[in-house]
Amino acid sequence: MKSFFRRPMLAALFVAAVTSVTVIAFEPLYAQYTMAQAGKAAAKKGKQDASTTARREVGTPINDALKLVEQKNFDGALAKVQLADAVKDKTPYEEFMVAKYIAYISVNREPQDLATALVAVNRQIASGGAPEAEKPGMYSMGMLLNYASMDYAKAIQSAEQLKALNQPLNEQQNIVLVQSYYNTMDYTNAAKIAKEISDGSPKPSADVLGLLLNSQAKMKDDAGYRVTLDRLATVSTQPEVWGQIMDFALATPNIQEHHLLNLFRLATLVGTMRDTDYAAMATIDLTNGLPNEAKEALAKGNRTSGDLFNDTQKMLANDQGSLTALAAEAGKQTNGEIDVKLGESYLTYARFDDAVTALRAGIQKGGLKDLPDAQTTLGIALYRAGKKEEALTEFRKAETASNSAGPVAHTWVLFLQRPAA
Repeated sequence: MKSFFRRPMLAALFVAAVTSVTVIAFEPLYAQYTMAQAGKAAAKKGKQDASTTARREVGTPINDALKLVEQKNFDGALAKVQLADAVKDKTPYEEFMVAKYIAYISVNREPQDLATALVAVNRQIASGGAPEAEKPGMYSMGMLLNYASMDYAKAIQSAEQLKALNQPLNEQQNIVLVQSYYNTMDYTNAAKIAKEISDGSPKPSADVLGLLLNSQAKMKDDAGYRVTLDRLATVSTQPEVWGQIMDFALATPNIQEHHLLNLFRLATLVGTMRDTDYAAMATIDLTNGLPNEAKEALAKGNRTSGDLFNDTQKMLANDQGSLTALAAEAGKQTNGEIDVKLGESYLTYARFDDAVTALRAGIQKGGLKDLPDAQTTLGIALYRAGKKEEALTEFRKAETASNSAGPVAHTWVLFLQRPAA
């Protein structure tokens, strides 16, 4: 059976793209500071806090800009902020305020001017004048804008500054951080953060798992890669993911022919069959007296001529008629082997309920040479009958097997957990 094997390889499948950073918005006029507010604060406290106070020549044009922003007059608003920016010897807070509103206008106008916003946000950070309440929003925006401009080192720096404020990163920020580490070839930190995210979620996103997988591939972490690939398979229908899942399963050492047949049955569902697989599947079908499935495999593989096709046609001619006799024989046996064979035959003719009944009867009788393989076949029949949870139960029983039926059943378990399985 070695000719049926595939050699799996650890390879980067994809890197998630956080396209949402191309559209960025601040909270509406967050933490506005106007001259009127400054006056009220001074009257109440008796004096102003110099570290968060703007002089009139800076504050007045900014207040005027905010009124224009409310009218969606972004060109006029920017002109007013530029008047404030022209004031000499601005304090750190004034520098922060000017940069903040340049950034705000740049990301809220249409189209967004992310290049100007990036410069402005980095000015905010460099000013040293940001009030504590403003820092989380400032660093968050700095992280996204620097990532969008491919300045990954600054994106990482903003993330670290957020963490220093004890601000947990949201999903988008975490993905940006992992990608930033990955794009700077710091695969150790990329894998570390991605694993922390994925371990903290019962069903992590395909983006996070994909980044973890790619980092492990770069680090040549074979064991970690296999664990992550399995987790990714439960949340992804991506052909590249399932191509690797099936390659690993097909490369199971000393895989038995019938176990391979149950694997091919899955490959036909996930779309990973290769040209040579169809003939291999049909060959195993004929060996096990299943010509109808062999016929379907050859048809899908466009192999409708030749010796294998002719042998299939000959065996098929009398196959359905023999099922009645096979059912009678199964009824006489105390051993379950004939019942299992009958159930599998029903399966190949899409008689799924009959297949389930016969396979269960065979398993209940016992005396089977390969119980895990029979459980796997029953699981397939149950799945095809629309009984997914019952199928999963059977596959989970079989996946603990020490022979090659175990990895095959495990692959079916992964399939039944993926979206829309």
